[in-house]
Amino acid sequence: MSAVAEKVSPILPKLLPAQSFLSGLIAGRRRVNGQSGSLWLTVVKLPASDEFSHPATVEVRSHNPLGEINDRWSGVVSVTGYPRSYNTKPDPETGEIKSVKSAQVSLEVVEA
Repeated sequence: MSAVAEKVSPILPKLLPAQSFLSGLIAGRRRVNGQSGSLWLTVVKLPASDEFSHPATVEVRSHNPLGEINDRWSGVVSVTGYPRSYNTKPDPETGEIKSVKSAQVSLEVVEA
């Protein structure tokens, strides 16, 4: 074996369109009751891209708990969402009201 260690990349699951692989640390979790039953909302902190960047933080939905706070979690999520829109306050000079279009993104754990 050479003195230089070979870089090994992890085996990632095959992803379908609108799916993503996430890996991070569970920062918080809560159980909520909705119209379709109870769900777990888990806050996951993803690793920062470099030492000067802030880690991304996302919330994922699941039917089962993903682990305890400070546990590492990895899994596939389905990316869904819906459009949102709102009107701005009137411009003080022109009185114009603008319509702003945005989106609400939701991540749901793909459970086996």
